Amino acid sequence: MALSGPEITAIVHGLLGTVFLMAFAGSYAELIQLTHAGMKRVKWGITIMAGTAIIIDLLGDLIYTVYRAPVPDSARSLIKAGSTPWVHEIGMELKEHVAHFVPVLMLIALFMVVYYKEDLVKSKELRAITAGLLVTAMLVTLVAFGLGAYITKVQPIK
Repeated sequence: MALSGPEITAIVHGLLGTVFLMAFAGSYAELIQLTHAGMKRVKWGITIMAGTAIIIDLLGDLIYTVYRAPVPDSARSLIKAGSTPWVHEIGMELKEHVAHFVPVLMLIALFMVVYYKEDLVKSKELRAITAGLLVTAMLVTLVAFGLGAYITKVQPIK
């Protein structure tokens, strides 16, 4: 059975999401007790998170066109015609826009790490701000993931 283009795109999207989650875990853990030796690992982890966030966002936009297609069997059409049409108005619209904040948050975190360098090791406040950016990006990612999982459950990609 051959996979379609949207299916392959969705698989890559999901795999990169896993890389994003693993980079978050390592970067956040290292950032909490940051040392001079750990600075390079934090920079790599946040760079990986920023890069994957951008690619995931772009791939998500490609996949999303399948769900928003103006055909009767698209997820959008099925949700609007079902017993919970408000899910489209809130869930799909929220997902469509909220996911775009993750790359922005990650680029700000990457800027913090690149610009402040060793000051990040010395300053607990800078580390807290950077960690807050990572946690916020992760929470937004989880919201987008949950809404995406619901939409995929309504209408899987073909």
